[in-house]
Amino acid sequence: MHGRVEKGEAMAEPIKREDAAIISKKLEEGKRHLKRQNVYSCLICFKEVLEKFLHTRMLPADQKQLNDDINIFQQEMAAAKAFKEMYGPVTFRDNDVKTALDFLKQILHVEEEEIAFQLEESKRHDLDDVASNDDVGGSDDERLVQKAKEYIDIGAFAKAKSILGDNPEMNYLILQLCNTKGIEYRKAGNIDGAIAEFRKALVFHPEDEGLYYNIARAYLERKEWQDAEEAILHGLDINPGFAEGKALLSFVRKQYPKS
Repeated sequence: MHGRVEKGEAMAEPIKREDAAIISKKLEEGKRHLKRQNVYSCLICFKEVLEKFLHTRMLPADQKQLNDDINIFQQEMAAAKAFKEMYGPVTFRDNDVKTALDFLKQILHVEEEEIAFQLEESKRHDLDDVASNDDVGGSDDERLVQKAKEYIDIGAFAKAKSILGDNPEMNYLILQLCNTKGIEYRKAGNIDGAIAEFRKALVFHPEDEGLYYNIARAYLERKEWQDAEEAILHGLDINPGFAEGKALLSFVRKQYPKS
């Protein structure tokens, strides 16, 4: 019967090849974040890729190609030094998108109600402090930044972002806190701790070439020339005119000439 769909039948959505291309483009974005060692941003992109992959109808050839690309990417991500420093050794299974997605959701999970509760408690606590301790130093923003830093230190970056929002002053304070702590760690010989602090700051300031400079300096303490070179090259990608970065790169290459 024309113009009628019998009960139980479904009108299948047509396959759009551009949908697969969009997912592939998102995966490329994740690769760029991984290359810049912005692990958190990389994971957010990869989570979106996996979700779209599971819910998008594709031609078999496109699906296979994208599945292969996902397999390769997740192995590269697991092997990346920045990822391992943040999450430890992780093994992804090939052709198991759902398990990979569940894992990503677990480490990126943000409980909205808990965030709202923490924010409300932080604000209430700050107001109580101001009311009862006028002589206590520090502004409301500074105390919220300290709360955000606590979340950052346990890897709950999304919660920290919820606290900081788009406030430029608070985001700058986070940069200063992490950067200062990283330099202190480096001077004390705690190189892993130093690098971890600089990478925390990169989550919020991915285009700060100075952070990559400081990461390179930390690697130099252990004479890890290749890692230092890669870090400073990231900084120079951001700012090709970065004079201190050029000088450091020249020094590294003199110490570690490539064959």
